[in-house]
Amino acid sequence: MLKKIYVILVFFSSSFSLIADENNNNLNWETSAGSYFSERFFKGTQITKDNIKDLEKFWVFNSGSTAKYNTVQSPPIFIDDQLILVNLIGELISISPKNGQLIWKKKLNLPLGRRGLTYNESGDKNFNGIYVSSGKNIIHLNKNGEVINTILAGKSLLHPIINEKKLYVATLRKGIKAFNLEDNKEIWVNPLFKNNVQSRVWSGFSFDKESNLLFVVTSNPGDIIGENRTGDDFSVSLIALDANNGKIKWQYKHIVNDVWDYDLISNPIIIKDLNLDTYDLPVNCVIALTKTGDVIMVDIKTGLPVFKNSYKNIQVQQSDMKDVNLSPTQKLYLKPERFSKIEIDMDKDFNHLEEDNLSYVKSKLRHAKSGFYIPPSTNYDAVIYGIHGGAEWAGGTIYKDDNSTNLIIPSNNYPWIIRVNYQEKIYLDIVNNTLLRKIFFKIESIEDHLKSLLSKTFVKAETAKGFLNLKQPMSEGLVNSNSIDTSFKNRTEVNDYYSTKKKEKIINMIYRFTPGSSNNTLYKKNCSSCHGAARQGRYEGELDGDSFYPSLVGITKTNKWSAIDTYKKVLKIHKEHNIDFDLNANQYQGMMDYFDKFDENLFQNNLVKKQGFWQILLDKKGLPATKSPWGKITNIDLSNGEKVWEIPFGQRKINETDYIDGDQNFGGVISTKSKIIFANGNPNSKAYAYNVEDGKKIWETSLPYAGSAPPMAFRYKGCDIIIFTATGGRFIGYTKNGDSTVAYKLKSCKLN
Repeated sequence: MLKKIYVILVFFSSSFSLIADENNNNLNWETSAGSYFSERFFKGTQITKDNIKDLEKFWVFNSGSTAKYNTVQSPPIFIDDQLILVNLIGELISISPKNGQLIWKKKLNLPLGRRGLTYNESGDKNFNGIYVSSGKNIIHLNKNGEVINTILAGKSLLHPIINEKKLYVATLRKGIKAFNLEDNKEIWVNPLFKNNVQSRVWSGFSFDKESNLLFVVTSNPGDIIGENRTGDDFSVSLIALDANNGKIKWQYKHIVNDVWDYDLISNPIIIKDLNLDTYDLPVNCVIALTKTGDVIMVDIKTGLPVFKNSYKNIQVQQSDMKDVNLSPTQKLYLKPERFSKIEIDMDKDFNHLEEDNLSYVKSKLRHAKSGFYIPPSTNYDAVIYGIHGGAEWAGGTIYKDDNSTNLIIPSNNYPWIIRVNYQEKIYLDIVNNTLLRKIFFKIESIEDHLKSLLSKTFVKAETAKGFLNLKQPMSEGLVNSNSIDTSFKNRTEVNDYYSTKKKEKIINMIYRFTPGSSNNTLYKKNCSSCHGAARQGRYEGELDGDSFYPSLVGITKTNKWSAIDTYKKVLKIHKEHNIDFDLNANQYQGMMDYFDKFDENLFQNNLVKKQGFWQILLDKKGLPATKSPWGKITNIDLSNGEKVWEIPFGQRKINETDYIDGDQNFGGVISTKSKIIFANGNPNSKAYAYNVEDGKKIWETSLPYAGSAPPMAFRYKGCDIIIFTATGGRFIGYTKNGDSTVAYKLKSCKLN
């Protein structure tokens, strides 16, 4: 009975609020996530499932700023008669909602509003205006783009939060800070530093005024090897802080000692008065989304799961690497339902591939293992889902009406390989040398400069045998970037290995003057062009592709040696990847015997280090190697934690006539009061609308470039307007980047 009375009161209260919103035209979008609750929910009802067919392009604004490996990830904000956005060269821009024409722009420092900005309108007019992170500052501007105040807060990628006369900033590496807007003085700081782990905040920041709590989600501890970490820190956590003093009210730990790059991501979502099937009274809760496909849903005051038996602890494999102490268990979530997974089924997830393609992928997986939180190792490669989600930084949206509350989440579902190998310390010291790093970036004639530097440094030195011989041409033994990268010649151009960079050439050149791997003539002549002068290997990151030449340092000391311990095996691998292998069996065995002894000395004298990294796993056609869909949208009923529906998101064109449903996505979603979901972010540069109730597509359009941020919406002069930020994608699979902001409205709606 008590629950029924409460529901009736909430119904009338919310109904009155919605009517007021409509009548007062209070349909702005004043933070990049819609509000400090981060629901990404638009209360407008003008665009419906019946008239959406008449939604058309209204205007396009081009900022004039593009980048090959960067995109705009911040949705605009709307304030009265201006749309405020950022671009990639550090310009804060105001454009007219009426026609997309420029009103003003202000050049500020980078990074500028990387994932959000804020407009504040409070009782004290002195503190009204636009707030945006810029470089190491928070900049306060008025509506005319004039700077009112600058607060040195530290580098932040997120929107600041303003409450009364206080400013709250989630910095990237210096924790959470509060400032007094009257004098710019720091009130408190919580560094989020514990047991030698500095937790980063790069993805999510929200605020609930009623409880006076700030909510952040934190990143992984910092690397995928995890040596000498306790796991007792603030990483991979949803954290609530008291806005009065910065003290942690509660911490919900998702993963203990994360070695998989499974950051918590996106703004925590605050939901008030949620009716749960198992509770008599509504609850207030906060939600964090994960790369692992789990939904963390906890009580706003206690940080405890709102569902009973929300998860169970599962025994997981321990690391076989020295000084890596992982938790013996990790959480397997039961409620809400998982919307994606991290485990790859090595038998089933690749059986869609044709025989030659499967053979190619199996060759790449020759060292592979998969499982529930299987740790990285020097003895095998960990194959997983989730490094790019599950959910991504853009997060999800909350649709809420009188009958239901739904969480709608876009997610990724494509495979990754985590690799850990050995490197010579002397090689890594060269790579990480501070002076050299400055030279790489600041000296135009790098190669000539270093040749001169080396000559002056070494020409008078007393040299040991095999250490220095300046009579040889300096280019000898360097990677020849014009002659050897044939391993992916049957792939599309976008997946070809990029030519060796000058930096790599110079590092190899310097290494040549050390008593290392390049002293083996056979290796230098036949293998160093692929595997590097220091046997360090080469690999592409997800910005470029998946080419991989493994490190050979210490390989005879690991289980990976079993895959190449005979001439026949190594010949087969080279053939599978279209690489010429000019050694005979005796030469190969002799060379590896030499390095086995060489590495024995390295290990005995502590001259090796472990290096970890990940790569996307593509098949022979350059497609994600596991079964599609590679991207999805999932609707979860938050009253019971169960999926309502799940659909493939986007399409991948694989030839002139065929498409695969469900592709990677780095845009986002919003929902509207009229039960519509707007979504963008696939490489095909399209935006879509779906029915909240059943997930059916009801509208689509082509954008100039791929959507790179969640859509946003607002009401202007009687018309509901949908905005897409379309600047392309950063990763392999995206083909072009741009600078567009695109507005849509109903053709029939005339601005009053």
